[in-house]
Amino acid sequence: MTSRDDPGLLEWVSSYLETLQTAKRSPHTLKAYRLDLHAVCTHLGELRERPPADLTVGDISIRAMRSAFAAFAAERQPASVRRAWSVWNNFCNFLVSEGVSEGNPMASITQPKKPQHTPKSFSPSAIHQLVETVTVEAQRPAESSREWPQRDLALIATLLLTGIRSDELIRLDVGSILGGAGTPVLRVLGKGAIEREIPLEDSWTAIVSSYLEERYARFPAPRRQVRGDRDDPAVWERYPGTDPLFVGSDGQRITRGTLQYRVRRLYRRAGIESERKRGALAHALRHTFATSLADSGATMVELQQLLGHRSLQTVQIYTSATGDAVRHAAQHNPVYGLLGDSAPRPH
Repeated sequence: MTSRDDPGLLEWVSSYLETLQTAKRSPHTLKAYRLDLHAVCTHLGELRERPPADLTVGDISIRAMRSAFAAFAAERQPASVRRAWSVWNNFCNFLVSEGVSEGNPMASITQPKKPQHTPKSFSPSAIHQLVETVTVEAQRPAESSREWPQRDLALIATLLLTGIRSDELIRLDVGSILGGAGTPVLRVLGKGAIEREIPLEDSWTAIVSSYLEERYARFPAPRRQVRGDRDDPAVWERYPGTDPLFVGSDGQRITRGTLQYRVRRLYRRAGIESERKRGALAHALRHTFATSLADSGATMVELQQLLGHRSLQTVQIYTSATGDAVRHAAQHNPVYGLLGDSAPRPH
């Protein structure tokens, strides 16, 4: 048994999860981390022939962790094992920083290799078909109260022009739009409660303004007092800032199910359903946004900032996917000109 002066391993697990909660990790992330930590502790306890509650930090050795992870991996997919390895690696680093462990054994624990894959984005012609389809539908009267072409156009425009995740779009409030109609900026709350701001242009302003005007006609609501003496405030400045930016046919914040259904329906109407990667709906537009910017010469740092990724390594998949753009950039190295001038001439 562990004593009060010698906290058990599960107590350190709880302490580590508390630090993550303070860092504002999402409840979904915390739950996944807790499950991974406790699952490996269970295998470690079986190996030590003690219940997990009686384990101590001293039970974490390279040999024991190899055996525990082997048992853990036997019944799980490679992606789940990689995630658990990362969780335990961070947890062991936490124990070292707390001074209760002399080292991190995870570097000696083999993990499944991450498969190299190129994110599949829509071709320029497919995006042209999609935009043309949603634009034409937005100019026609809705076929029913559940249909809302102008809202769907605003959804597609926002996903294509910002590259935000589905959950990020769903969480957007009217107050997430900063600035006036001429220079709007979208404030996005991303993973880990990290905010980023994405500048937008007039074409997006016109589409979203039209959607909000039509929404007010569908669901009249009190409009907030606009600060200043501006005679023509942006449409979004007339709504309460805490109102959801995108709503469903019931006037409530749009759900993930509704968003994915509308996106899939539009893919089918545009005839591009076969071009998306299986399982990727709104996320396919995020890949398209990133690949398009990489093709246009955006740097990795710029892509990282716009996409809200913590690591440049994550963004590298988009730049490596654009071989033509990389070759074009390499061809313009001024050293080629210098070498060409000094190269020996054929006789």
